[in-house]
Amino acid sequence: MAEEILSLEEKCAALKRMLRESKEETDYYKRIAEETGKRRVRDIHELSRLISVQKTAQEERAKLEVKLRDAKKMEAIATLAGGIAHEFNNALFTLFGSIELMQMDLPDQDIVKKYTETMKKSTHRMANLTDKLLAYAQGGKYQAKIIPLSDYVEETLPFLTPMMGQSIRIETDLPRHIPNIMADLTQMQLVLSAVLTNASEAIEGEGRIRVSVKEDNIDEHYVKENPDARAGRFVCLKVEDDGKGMDIETQQRIFEPFFTTKFQGRGLGMAAVYGIIRNHDGWITVDSRLGKGTTVRIYIPVVQHQSRKSGSPISEALAGRGTILVIEDEESVMDVARQMLQKLGYHVLESTTGREAINVIESSASDISAVLLDIGLPDMEGSNVFSIITKVHPEMKVIVCSGYSIEGPVQKILDAGAHGFLQKPFSFTTLSEKLKEVLEDKQAFN
Repeated sequence: MAEEILSLEEKCAALKRMLRESKEETDYYKRIAEETGKRRVRDIHELSRLISVQKTAQEERAKLEVKLRDAKKMEAIATLAGGIAHEFNNALFTLFGSIELMQMDLPDQDIVKKYTETMKKSTHRMANLTDKLLAYAQGGKYQAKIIPLSDYVEETLPFLTPMMGQSIRIETDLPRHIPNIMADLTQMQLVLSAVLTNASEAIEGEGRIRVSVKEDNIDEHYVKENPDARAGRFVCLKVEDDGKGMDIETQQRIFEPFFTTKFQGRGLGMAAVYGIIRNHDGWITVDSRLGKGTTVRIYIPVVQHQSRKSGSPISEALAGRGTILVIEDEESVMDVARQMLQKLGYHVLESTTGREAINVIESSASDISAVLLDIGLPDMEGSNVFSIITKVHPEMKVIVCSGYSIEGPVQKILDAGAHGFLQKPFSFTTLSEKLKEVLEDKQAFN
C-alpha cells in the first residue's frame, strides 16, 4: 500500500512537472506568438508607411514633371515670341522711319500729312503689340525705376476703371508704409490693366473688385509649395473679384499666349503679365473656383537703394555733326537709318557684317564719332563685335540697336561698357537725342 501511495505520489509529481513544463512551454510559444504578431503589426505599419511615402513621392514627381513640361513649353513659346517681336520691330522701324522722312520732305502737303498720321498711329499700335510680345518673352523691363506700388496703383486706377462699367464696385486697400519696388511704369500699367480687364469680364452684372497691396516675407516652406517663388521680402499686389471663376483647365492655360475663353483675337494680356512679372524677378499665382470668383497675387521683390533721376526729354530733334558707323545687316533698316542720320547732318559709314565693321574701325577709327551696333549680325554676335571694337579703339562710343529689348544680350553689352541703347522702332527725335547725349558725353571726357 505504501508502495502504491509512493508510486501515486511520484506519478502526481511527474504529472505536475509535466503540467508545469507544458504550461511553461505553452507560455513560451504564446510569448513567441505575441512577439511575432507584434513584429508583423510593426512590419505591416512600416510597409504601409513606405507605400504612403512612395505614393507621395510619385505624386510629387508627377507634379514636378508637369511643371517642368509647362516651363519648357512656356520657354519655347517665349523664345518664339521674342523672335517674332524682333522681326516686327525691324520692319516697324523701316515703316516708321520712312513715314517721318516723308513728312520732313513734304511738310506742306496736307494730303500727305493726313495719310501719314494714320499710318503712324497704326505703327504705334503694332509697336505696342510687340511690346507685349517682348514682355511675354521676359524682355520688357525697359526703364525700371524705384516706385511705391500703393501710390502707383492709386494714381493709375482712375485711368483704368472707366473700362469696367458702372455696375462694378472697386475697393482698395493701399497702405503707404509698404516698401518700394523696382519696376517699369509702362509695363506695370499693362499688368494692372490686363488683370483688371479679366476680373471685370468675369463679372456678369453687378460685382466687386478689390485691389490691395501688402508686404510679404516669403519663407522656404512657401517656396517648397510654390516652385516659382523665392524666399525674401516681396510686395504683393492682390486683385480679387467675385465673378464666375475658372475651372482647373482654364487656370492651367491662362498664361498661354492667345489662349482665351472669349472671342477670337483676345488673350495675349495674361501671357504678357506672366512675362513682365518674371522679368521683374517676381511671380504670379491665380486661385479660382467656379462660381466663387478669382484671386490674382503678384509678387515683386522689395528694393532698398535709390535710383538715378532721369533727365527731361527733348521735344525736338537736334542737328549733329561727325561720322556715324552703322553696323546693320538688313538693307531696308540700313537705308532708313542712313537717311535719318544724313537728315541730322551726320556723315554715314555702313557695314553689313561684324568683320567688315571691324575692318572699317581699324582703318578709320579716328574719323568715327560713334557706332550704331545691331546685335543680330550674320557672321558674329553683337557682343563679340563690341568686344573687338573696344580692344581696337577703347574710347569708341557704341550705341546698341535692337528689335529685342534691353534685357538679355543687349544688357550684357551695356554692362561691358556700351554707351547707350536704342529700342527699335525708334523715332527720328529719339535717335537725335541719344546721339547728342553720347557725343556730348564724349566731348566732356576729351
